Order: sequence, then C-alpha cells, then structure tokens
Amino acid sequence: MSALFAGAEQAPAFADAAQCRAWLDTIPLSDAAQAQAALLKQVGLLNRAGIGSSDRLDILELLRHPIHGAQEECGLKFTGKPLPLTEPQRAAFEASRALWHGLATGYMRCAEACFAGDAAMTAKAALLFQRALAALVCEQFETHRAGQNPPSEHWRVLHQLYAAAEQLQVAEQQVDDATRLGTTPGSPAAAYVEALLLAAANLHEYGQRQISWIARWARRWATKVRILAAAPTLTSHAIPLCVDLAADRPAGYMPLATPGARWLETTELRRSLKKRLVLLERGEPPAKLNLGADCTQPACEHLLKLVYQRWCRGAAVRGCERRPASGSCRLIVGAEAIHYYLSGSKPFRPAAATDAALLRRQQEELATFGHISTRRDEDFSEQHGFAVEQWQLEENWHMVDASAAGLRIARRLEQDGCRVGHGQLIAASPADAQSFLLGSVRWALVGDALQLGLNLFPGCPEPVAVRGTGIAGEKFRQAFLLPAVAALHHERSIVVAVGSFKLGRVVEVLAGSLRLLRLTRLIERGADFERAAYEPA
Repeated sequence: MSALFAGAEQAPAFADAAQCRAWLDTIPLSDAAQAQAALLKQVGLLNRAGIGSSDRLDILELLRHPIHGAQEECGLKFTGKPLPLTEPQRAAFEASRALWHGLATGYMRCAEACFAGDAAMTAKAALLFQRALAALVCEQFETHRAGQNPPSEHWRVLHQLYAAAEQLQVAEQQVDDATRLGTTPGSPAAAYVEALLLAAANLHEYGQRQISWIARWARRWATKVRILAAAPTLTSHAIPLCVDLAADRPAGYMPLATPGARWLETTELRRSLKKRLVLLERGEPPAKLNLGADCTQPACEHLLKLVYQRWCRGAAVRGCERRPASGSCRLIVGAEAIHYYLSGSKPFRPAAATDAALLRRQQEELATFGHISTRRDEDFSEQHGFAVEQWQLEENWHMVDASAAGLRIARRLEQDGCRVGHGQLIAASPADAQSFLLGSVRWALVGDALQLGLNLFPGCPEPVAVRGTGIAGEKFRQAFLLPAVAALHHERSIVVAVGSFKLGRVVEVLAGSLRLLRLTRLIERGADFERAAYEPA
C-alpha cells in the first residue's frame, strides 16, 4: 500500500471496497458527530490518494449511505437556528458542507476518467454525474437550511457537471439511487433540475418544516421538467425558467441569448401541481396526493400555491409596487423586550407575579416616606439583554400581500446585535415613523450582511397583560392589542405567547382596567407568538 500512496501526506484507511467495508464496521455510526468526523477525514484522504477509478467508485458507493445518515443527524445542530449562527453552529455547518463537497469531488474524480478514455468509467458515466450532482444538491440544501444562499462557485460547478453529462449524452439516462430516491430512478438531468427548483423557490423565506416539504417535492417532481437547448413555445399556462451553463448563477425567468442557455420546460410539472391544488381545495388529504404524510392543511395548500407560482408562473406576485426607502430602522426582537420599551421602559410586574421581596420593599418605603416609589430600574434592559438596535433600510418598502406591509433591513455581520430567526416577533420603527409597529420576521438570510424581511402589522400596538381564565394561579404574561384598520380590512387582534390560542378561549386582559375577551380566530402563528382575532366576552 505504501507505493500506492507515495507522495500523499497520509494514506486513507482503505484502498478497495473490502477494506472500506471492514473500516465501516469499526466506526461508531450510532454517534453521528464521531461518524461525520471520521468520514470527512477519510473522504478527504481518498480524494488525494492515487486509487484506480473503479476502486474509488466502489468505495464511494459504500460510503454514501453512512454519509447520508450522519449528515441528517448532524444537520440538526445548525438548521432552524437564529442568525447569525454561533461559532459551534457555524463549525457544524462547515463540516457538513465539506463532507458533501468531498463526496461530490470523489465522484468528479471518477468522472474525469470518462474523458481520459477509461471504458469502465465511461460505461458508468450516468451514475457518476448523477451522484456528483446529487451530492451538490445535498450541500445546497444544507446551505439553505443554515440561512444562506449557495455561492457562485456552487453554480459554476453544477452547470459544468450538467454540461459534461450532456456532452457524453448521459444526462437523461436513468440510474438507481435507493439512498435518496428509494425505488424511483434518478438521472443527472433530474438532479440538476432539483437544484434549480430549490433555488427558484427562495427557500430562505420559509421555516424548516416548509423547506423540508419543498425539498421533497423538488426531488420527487424534477423528472417532470424537460431541459431544452432551444426556447420552447411560450404559452399562458407555463413559463419556462432559463439558465446559462456558462454562468455562475441559478435559473431565472429572464430569457437568455447565449450558447449555454437552457430552458426548463415546466408544462408537465404545472399540470401535476395544478391537479393537486384542485384536489386539495376539494378536501383531499395531502398524504393521498403524495405530498407527504407530515403535510398538514391548510399550510400545505398555501405553500404549494407559492411553489407553483415560483416554479411555473414567473415567480411571486407582489401586492403592489415597491417604493424606495433609505436611512436607519430601529428594531426590537422578542415579546419581553418589545413590551418593556412600548410600556415606557417599565419592567413587566403584573399583580399576580409580585414577589415577597418587592412587597417588603414597598412596605418599607410606605413606612419611611409615606408613599411607594415609582422609580425605574435604569439598568433593567442591560440586565435582561433588551436592546433597541439600529439597522439599515436595505432596499425598499413593499407589500407582502394585499393587506400587510413589509420591510427589508440589513445589519453588518461585524456589528453587535441579537440573533434573529424566522417567525420571531419584532417591533420596527423606520426613521420617518412616529412609533414602533409590531411585526414578524418573514425571512432571514446571511450573506455579506444579515438581512431580514419583515411583515408589519397595521395599527399602533398597546402593551397589555393577559392570562387565561378558569386556571387557578395562572400568571399574567406580556401581550399586545392591535386595533382594527378598516382601510386595510384588518380586524382587531391580540398578540399572545405561542400556545395560548384555543378557539373560543376567554382570557383576562389587564390594561388600566380588567376586561374579558374571547379568542375567535387564529390569524397568524409565529415561532414565539400567536396573533388572534377576538370579541368581548
């Protein structure tokens, strides 16, 4: 073995499939972190080693399944976390990306032999390109789940791989891929389309559960998209995506007139999605339509409509035109901090939560001064990590839908500030605004800066305290009342902690005086809040 790896820093633990199989028996596959570290090391060594292409391919096929298993578990360390990621989370993400990229590189090394006249590898060219592209799709998926977009290098390599598969006339050739697709065959073209569909869906706009659904649909329906070298006849039903194989960016809806232009003809995909949307409207369960056993209504139907628009109908439609904006924007994250500042920087101390120490201090003040002090705790916000941050208006105001305003803001990565996640409750105040508006984080994305897309709820929020009735000893919690806004057809609502809503539930609201409200409809559920319509009880 020493001659085989002459010149290499270190030899991998195996040089053929038999040795690889024996090595796999020695690593703790049940410990995902240790397994990932061991696999990453060996894949890196394998890619630098002078192993024959046939042995390399056999080894990669053995490693592929345990790599998928370890990566799925390790991905939980950084997916769905507030942004920017912490150092340990970022390290976990980088390790995951490196392993997927290393796996793709291994298959690409085998693919190089096709162009060097290796007959054995040429016969397996479809499998090699499908495997390399599929590994890059997995890397892309992890990147989206970590709140980032793939770099331009990702698209350059992806396009080159597909172009090479076209050159060898194996792009449409089907191969088995039980690890990713079960009994459904795959192909280089299908894996390539899957990557383009993921990018077209704008995954950073969705929560982790929705991202998983979209990824599953892209993987399942990629075979329904044809890749054409000439522009298809344009119809009013399906609008083709267009990509340049010589570029370093994903597909878009802008037609291209370059030699590397390819069109994604989505007529069959549009027909399939439209049929499912009709059946969902009729009450068919998502699982029966092969959308996934974990898909629930009405969230599944709403998401499928958005995906249908982005994949087949020329991207998302905005409620109204964008208007330019500039300057700074004040931002507060989290219900407790928002309530503190909207209450005039007063700590939240509802009557039911008054502790013995506070009562004792008030009694002492009453005996000494004849009254109870109303001073503020000047360092309360610092002690609790509350802050009003200054962000930059990144692009513009725009309407997210027909009745809710939106805002896009950015903060430099080196600037200190809180970590923010999809669906969190926020309060924002642009430079020209008179007060704060409540809203939620519609999307979060890390690039050169941390960018947020915000939904803003109409109406001036009133900080209140709320608790449920019928439960002895339940404490008041922070909440906000929002008025009705007739011009935008917005009914009055209350923003409470997540898990508080129950249809018909009666709650006590303390705002100067005590009143009873009945929750009548859930308007929106975020990561840490629920917004519900109400009526007097």
